[in-house]
Amino acid sequence: MNKKFKVLILTAPFGGGHKMAAESLKKEFLKRDADVEICDLFSSSYPALIENFNKFYSKLFNIGNIYSFFYYGIDKLRNKRIMKLYRRFGYNKFKVIYDGFNPDIIINTFPILSVSEFKIKNKINVPVINVVTDYCCHSLWIDENIDKIYIPTEELKNRIKDLNYPLKKLVVSGIPVREDFYKETNNDLILEKYNLDKDKKVILISAGALGLMKDLKELCISLNQFDTLQVVAVCGNNQELKKELDRLSLKNLKTFGFINSIHELYKISSLMITKPGGITLSEAAAVRLPLILYKPVAGQEMENARYFEKKGAAFTAYSTSDILSYIIHLTNNSLRIKHMKKSLERIYSSNSSEVIVKDILKSYIQ
Repeated sequence: MNKKFKVLILTAPFGGGHKMAAESLKKEFLKRDADVEICDLFSSSYPALIENFNKFYSKLFNIGNIYSFFYYGIDKLRNKRIMKLYRRFGYNKFKVIYDGFNPDIIINTFPILSVSEFKIKNKINVPVINVVTDYCCHSLWIDENIDKIYIPTEELKNRIKDLNYPLKKLVVSGIPVREDFYKETNNDLILEKYNLDKDKKVILISAGALGLMKDLKELCISLNQFDTLQVVAVCGNNQELKKELDRLSLKNLKTFGFINSIHELYKISSLMITKPGGITLSEAAAVRLPLILYKPVAGQEMENARYFEKKGAAFTAYSTSDILSYIIHLTNNSLRIKHMKKSLERIYSSNSSEVIVKDILKSYIQ
């Protein structure tokens, strides 16, 4: 490589996983002296529209039947006018970004069809790459004008291959997570840092970046009755939720808002209760943290949950009583926990960001 190469990573504002994957890839490219830009193409194209749509999306995501139609129904709309509009969504802004930055590589961590549309129309030779951030692959990711698709599992590779998609374009890489999740740590120091009792098991509850998990208050009250447990609840950016939990004044509960060092909490926990987003599941797999997946919404969450449950790495709960039953069962069953950790180890693909970046450089950068 005789010159500094430029990488443009495109992401979207719908959930935090796409952005986290983008940041992980950026960090790996920077180690190799690349010039990297991350762009939330939709937000930069239509800031007011996306701000309002994001509020709607959050509500839509928690109405299972509606979101299910939105997720699974896209295939039926593929040749309709709405899909033609989506292929143009962000097109003009992307043209400005492309002309200004002149990238050597374009990476999507969200299925952005306007990039393919731009590539066709302008006959550019720049590789366009998709990095799938869930344990399923929505049809929007599959496009003949994409040069390569990085996916999390061999099972998913076989499913996509069965759709007659070229095998040479598919690379099993895992899902990119921050390297903090697979670095060695001193767990005793972490327990001391957060003033946690080393003689009690830590139950981590992750409500997601937006803190949207329902029934969290009821769950924390129920778990407080167990003197052998201590609960750590991460509320994301939902400050109202954190305040509501703090007002309970529960002796076995500690709360956090958004926390950059959340990997430390993963590593000292015995179990995590969470929504099954692709990045969250990959982070848990990296540290072998057994999972209870709460009320997955039909769509990518349900597909992710099914995969982890099928592999023996998680249980799926639909009520607080379900969660309590699983916690009682698992905290008294070291053999089951051992099996879950082994399953997580088999799912985990180590150093995914490094694997993806090395393969991109080998394939496209001389």
